Amino acid sequence: MACLLMAMTLVFVAIGGRLVSIQGISADHYLAVGLSQRVRTVSLPGQRGTIFDRRGQELAVSIPQTTIWADPQLVTDPRQEALSLAAVLGIDSTTVQTKLRSEGEFVYLARRLDNATAAKVTDLRLPGVFGMPEPKRFLPAGPLATSLLGSVGADNSGLSGLEQQYDQQLAGRPGKLIEERDPKGSQIPGGLRQYLAPVNGQDLVLTIDEPLQVQAEQALAAQIVATKARGGTAVTMDAHTGELLAVASLTTQPVGSAPAATSQTATSAAAAGATAGANRLACPATPTTEAASTTTVAPPVGCQPVPTTAAAAFTGVFEPGSVSKLVTISAALQTGVVSPSDRFSVADSLQVSDALFRDAESHKVENWTVTDILANSSNVGTITIAQRLGKQRLDAALTAFGFGQQSAVHFPGESAGLVPAPAHWSDTSIGTIAIGQGVAVTAVQMLAAYNTIANGGVYVAPKLVAATVDTDGRTHTTAPSAEHRVVSPEVAQQMTTMLGEVVRVGTGQTAKIDGYTVAGKTGTARIPLPDARGYMNNVYTSSFAGFVPAEHPELTSIIVLDQTPQFGGVAAAPVFSTLAGYALREFRIAPVVAQPPAAGVPLATPATAQAAGETLSRGAAIPKSGATAKIGSTSPGTTGPPARSSPSTTQVPAQAATVPGRVGPATTTTTSRPARP
Repeated sequence: MACLLMAMTLVFVAIGGRLVSIQGISADHYLAVGLSQRVRTVSLPGQRGTIFDRRGQELAVSIPQTTIWADPQLVTDPRQEALSLAAVLGIDSTTVQTKLRSEGEFVYLARRLDNATAAKVTDLRLPGVFGMPEPKRFLPAGPLATSLLGSVGADNSGLSGLEQQYDQQLAGRPGKLIEERDPKGSQIPGGLRQYLAPVNGQDLVLTIDEPLQVQAEQALAAQIVATKARGGTAVTMDAHTGELLAVASLTTQPVGSAPAATSQTATSAAAAGATAGANRLACPATPTTEAASTTTVAPPVGCQPVPTTAAAAFTGVFEPGSVSKLVTISAALQTGVVSPSDRFSVADSLQVSDALFRDAESHKVENWTVTDILANSSNVGTITIAQRLGKQRLDAALTAFGFGQQSAVHFPGESAGLVPAPAHWSDTSIGTIAIGQGVAVTAVQMLAAYNTIANGGVYVAPKLVAATVDTDGRTHTTAPSAEHRVVSPEVAQQMTTMLGEVVRVGTGQTAKIDGYTVAGKTGTARIPLPDARGYMNNVYTSSFAGFVPAEHPELTSIIVLDQTPQFGGVAAAPVFSTLAGYALREFRIAPVVAQPPAAGVPLATPATAQAAGETLSRGAAIPKSGATAKIGSTSPGTTGPPARSSPSTTQVPAQAATVPGRVGPATTTTTSRPARP
């Protein structure tokens, strides 16, 4: 009996000690454990801000969807619930069951479902399975401008493009919901419930004009197909403000493959035309040696233009060729080493150190003015002017026009271009750099250089974001573009007259627009091989840059076609005519009464205007305004006359700078390449 009493005493002492431990010493710990079994915290993402065009059209918008999640601790029959969910969600039941049996109190089952599917899940009334709102990114205009917009990840953060660059403003701040629920998952009346509302992100208003962006992508896509190009870029700018009105960057991919740029959109898959892997046809590969590039590198039948993964207008560089002659001649006029009426004895070749430079066409020795040299796109004449200018002043001009440095947009992955420092110029650099070889630029850099002349000699920084709109609806306009003077108004007027002659009687005649005077310049440049040991054969970077109306410029535009067998006057200039013509009508810009040429600037004569430059040909027809060529689908088109198989060549050292910016010597090797306008 005594033993039994002692045993009972010990039991009661143990129980009492345990109660003291639970309710006293460890009370806080067990209280926390109890709360963790009843209290759950759900993160509530803020709705991502909308991206608008300049007219208020939605380019990227977040729409609330339903995300299905589970608390495995509340799931009563993982196998049966997994079978029910798999049937509705269209996913493997084993995968769902594994999630429902996992440790922890939160697991995603399906993200951002459409309303109909979410309602079916709710109707199942499964223990431990819940829904919560989560926004999904949609692109109302489909793949339009996706190179600029970029993409958003599953966690609602920007991964590329403007979505990445302005992620902090667009993303907002998440909120959270804290509440007590019973073992069946029902809310406990009078239990803990705290709600911290999420803060929506700011909206972004771009300078882009949606209708013009559509036209730019359609016209560019049609010309890529028509000229058998590998890709292309088209950019249009407001001449006075620097606002970028359209930025199209396209490349080619096999018909039926996945889009090159992707984002959360309900329409992008349909726009692409089919799923990945349906067609493995290879689009043009980049040769690794000059011997491998002796034949034309062009997309085979079955390649389609699609948006690039990044906006190549900012991230891609190219040797500009003759469009860069604007810088050389502007600098020479500004420093006074030449005047527009000066005449030069221009042969069709010129020896510079150990290199022989040639004009694209053989011609007799001409007595040309500076206007004639530009209108004829004479390499020899331009180099002769550059020798008077000297490397220090030419280098200063390149810097003043914005080469070798990022634009003010600072787009993710934007290149500064490639400009060798004067200390690293070779004896032939005064020749190559003067005609746009041995340097590399982005399309936006070259556009800004032409816009400097259009804007009366004042460089105006490119601009892509017009304003932000906060959660209270207040609009915050971005600062005006920075400006600096590069050349005098008189030099800008002189250059405008000369560039007008390029289009009137020179190599850029296919850029003409009925009723308007266009000023601009063609370019056709050889493409360096990836190993910097030479240049591709029979394919070029063909371009045209210009502005309109020439008498009072309002719009500046550049067109670049990559790896095409056709020259700038054939491949790029017609796209300028189509795109700028549409923009003039879109913005209701009236023609300006024709003005006399700038004082002291002689006009070019039709008889000599193409003696040295590109062979003029209308080339491939491209759609005018209202065209319906689709991005991501094949576009019919007629191909114009091919480039000649035996172009004039120039023996020059090939300069391909290997590091960005103004550092390091350029790698040089002697190769045969045509010096084309």
